[in-house]
Amino acid sequence: MKKDNGSILIFVFWALIMLSLLSIAVSYKYSGDIKLAKYESENIRALYLAKAGVAKEISELNKDRNNYDSLNEDWGKEKEFKFGGGEAVYRAFDEEARLNLNSLYLQKGHLIALGLDDALSQAVLDYKAEKGFEFMEELFLVNGITRNIFLKIKDYATIYRGNNPRVNINTADENILNIVLSGDTALVNKIIAYREGNDGKISTEDDGIFREDNFAGIFENFGITPEDVSDYQALFSVRSYFFRIKASAYFADNKDIVRSIEAVIDRNGKVFYWKEE
Repeated sequence: MKKDNGSILIFVFWALIMLSLLSIAVSYKYSGDIKLAKYESENIRALYLAKAGVAKEISELNKDRNNYDSLNEDWGKEKEFKFGGGEAVYRAFDEEARLNLNSLYLQKGHLIALGLDDALSQAVLDYKAEKGFEFMEELFLVNGITRNIFLKIKDYATIYRGNNPRVNINTADENILNIVLSGDTALVNKIIAYREGNDGKISTEDDGIFREDNFAGIFENFGITPEDVSDYQALFSVRSYFFRIKASAYFADNKDIVRSIEAVIDRNGKVFYWKEE
């Protein structure tokens, strides 16, 4: 009888060990499932928070009712908001501060100034004439465009503005101004100086702003004759209708999960490009 009791105890002991191991395995499995579910949940929440950032920027652009766009306006400043334990950062960039690769008046010299060689510039012009660009990555279909070349020019070019050749004189950077003005450095410097205002800094309250009603007068002060002012008005705009919005978001309990969105929209909120990361 004692022998039987000992056998039972040993059996119970091993049974308990096996149940304990099974319990640990099950707990580990479900612990991993819980972590994965939490990761997916935070990933989705961060994405929708970034989408909210894009929506807020579109709303702010709709509130901008003046007759010009410049770098010292609220739409061009980085903003943030917090919601439900998460934080989103967002801002807009003027898409009309870029060189339009679909422009009717795009010239080989523009592309060479952008950083392409003669043969590659001609290849881009030929592709544009035959098909036109519907998305930026379509540049890779042009023979000779490499990843390095694409990365070099992508922040200075756009294809989302129809065939409109004009760039916004208030927001275009020095490189684009030089391209548009065919390297007229003296005039570019005058434009930059006027935009910076008395403090010599861009994006501040005293910025000089080009508007339709003062454009001619400012250029005449630059030494441009009234007869030639119309030529520059054909090159430059003062108000923009296409913007690039960048938004990113994360939740405080896991800052490793950051979701980002980059979108190109018009003032009505129509989306021309959308990328989620």
